[in-house]
Amino acid sequence: MNSLDSLFPALPETTGCWRPVYLEPIVGSGEKISIAVIGVSGKSYKVIQSVRNELLDCLYGKQAENISSMITWVIESLNNQLRLKGSLEEWESPITGVEIGAETTARGSNIDDILRQAIRFSASLSTLSLDAERSDDDEQPKKYTEHWARSISTAMVDINPQLLSSFGKKVQLGETNLLTSFGFIYGEYTANFGLLVPSRLSASLNNVKAKLLDLETFKKSSLGVKPNSYEVIIGSPSLKDPTLTSKSVKKIRDNFTLIEEIAHAENINVYRAESAEEAANHINEQVA
Repeated sequence: MNSLDSLFPALPETTGCWRPVYLEPIVGSGEKISIAVIGVSGKSYKVIQSVRNELLDCLYGKQAENISSMITWVIESLNNQLRLKGSLEEWESPITGVEIGAETTARGSNIDDILRQAIRFSASLSTLSLDAERSDDDEQPKKYTEHWARSISTAMVDINPQLLSSFGKKVQLGETNLLTSFGFIYGEYTANFGLLVPSRLSASLNNVKAKLLDLETFKKSSLGVKPNSYEVIIGSPSLKDPTLTSKSVKKIRDNFTLIEEIAHAENINVYRAESAEEAANHINEQVA
């Protein structure tokens, strides 16, 4: 190595390529958005959604769930094609208005690093939506949290349907007739559900604090019969999710650390889940 080479870092060892997947929401309009990216390195491959669900909700409102289902369908089809054929040459989209973009060679520390490059250079909406500043009074996190709670109860159908009646319980904590809703109550265990939405972390944190306060109030209430175990189950994307910027990952870590500090001060447990299925399995284990 000459002296000039020593001034530059070594090239990443993982080589591969990536391709964007575009959706034309109105077929024939020519308007396209990036919905997924495909990363390939040697015999390894990965297909991930490149536009986050909270952004779909902003763009399409009540139709966001349908768009999300379409994207999931396309990604499953791509995965099946790569698993069975090893290439995308003969792939046909299960829905109209979808096409795969040109292949770009890349290097990275791993395939997730290659996917991050793909998102950076092909999915501007995803990155911009995460780093955009939003007001703290945004009500969207509350809506997302309600959806998160429904998703957990739906996942429980296949895990332990006998626990379904324990979701969404309401308790009268004070002398007034007001009832406080809790995510799950069964025997000596109760849990509330919170969600850290990457694009709305400040408002998300406020929503989680409210859930913790309800648990604290329940714990300190004068009720004769009440649970002995209190927990808040926090939903968040994987910290290795390629769609997250390093700035977003740091914010999620910092917010989760703060939640743990607040909860542990009141002897309330904290559990982080990356999917509704993981959360439902955890609940089932707690009450087994």
